[in-house]
Amino acid sequence: MFLSALVLTLIAFAVIDTVWLTLTAGPLYKPLMGGLMATRINIPAAVAFYLLYGLGVTWFLTYPALSGQLPVHGLAAGWSLTVSAALLGLMAYGTYNLTAMAVIRDWSFKLVVIDMIWGAALTTAASHLVVFTGRLVKI
Repeated sequence: MFLSALVLTLIAFAVIDTVWLTLTAGPLYKPLMGGLMATRINIPAAVAFYLLYGLGVTWFLTYPALSGQLPVHGLAAGWSLTVSAALLGLMAYGTYNLTAMAVIRDWSFKLVVIDMIWGAALTTAASHLVVFTGRLVKI
């Protein structure tokens, strides 16, 4: 079940984040990053990030939710996955952005805020999508 949850998590992240980056990379990130933004994506680095982060999300969120260790049903239980996912996304994306702001001259505070909110939203949406899909296909 863990491997299935991992595959679903990686697919959910790839789809949702691709849509986000396709729609926002030019109009949102480019003006905030200026010359720091690469003209082409570093594929090995992107793959490494998604594998590592996907593994973390699977380990801490989607696998426990699918196996009954993290409650998902009911209002209070549903908040367990939602709050846990939002916090993990906020912390992970915050770690990157706040470190970048600490060591890279002129790193945009606006970018920090936008990316941290995106990390929380992405992780929450992907986690719920994985749990919904996983239960639908009975993994």
